[in-house]
Amino acid sequence: CPDYENLPMVPIVETSYLARAGKNEFLNLVPDIEEMRPGSVVSKKGYLNFMEPRSNSWVKYFVVVRRPYVFMYHNDKDPVERGILNLSTAQVEYSEDQQAMLKTPNTFAVCTKHRGLLLQAINDKDLNDWLYAFNPLLAGTIRYSLRCLIQNNKNVII
Repeated sequence: CPDYENLPMVPIVETSYLARAGKNEFLNLVPDIEEMRPGSVVSKKGYLNFMEPRSNSWVKYFVVVRRPYVFMYHNDKDPVERGILNLSTAQVEYSEDQQAMLKTPNTFAVCTKHRGLLLQAINDKDLNDWLYAFNPLLAGTIRYSLRCLIQNNKNVII
């Protein structure tokens, strides 16, 4: 075809793809896939508020924690997962200082490799239950700290 005669020809590569990959060429084209199945046990389910980053408003999602995943739905009848968090690669953070700074009670954060999420529970007890479902070690540490704080305050009162 005369239209294609002036186009440069791509040189024929004589080494195979695997041989080039061994030299660290094209490695970013090979996905790293690991199959992880959610556990059959539901640690917790219910509603949580999620902060929308663009509008700074809260959006309510129905959340199901089946470790190591958190599944988000519009409501408890929604058959489609609207979001998934992998808790094995995320970091759950809770701080009373963070709540005071945000001036929003019952909040905690989940940080993934790609973004951070701010979540809000309905009340203190619900917050502790969600923290335990997301990260049992963190929740245990918080409960222990609160117990020590209460014990110290009892000793100070005269």
